[in-house]
Amino acid sequence: MSAAQNTRITKAVRQLLVAMVACTAVAGGAAYAVSPDSAPVAPQTVAGVADDNGWPVAPPKPTPTN
Repeated sequence: MSAAQNTRITKAVRQLLVAMVACTAVAGGAAYAVSPDSAPVAPQTVAGVADDNGWPVAPPKPTPTN
């Protein structure tokens, strides 16, 4: 094996290891974000809209006061 070939192999192995570490970090972050132990997400509410099984319901029409 020549020195140039050893350099290419070493570079390829190093790039593979960096890619593996990066992918593991991203996958670990995603798993942490969706884990059941993470903080629960508060339901989003909109003023004047009631929630019925997660579907927004139009508020009742106001009655005229005149």
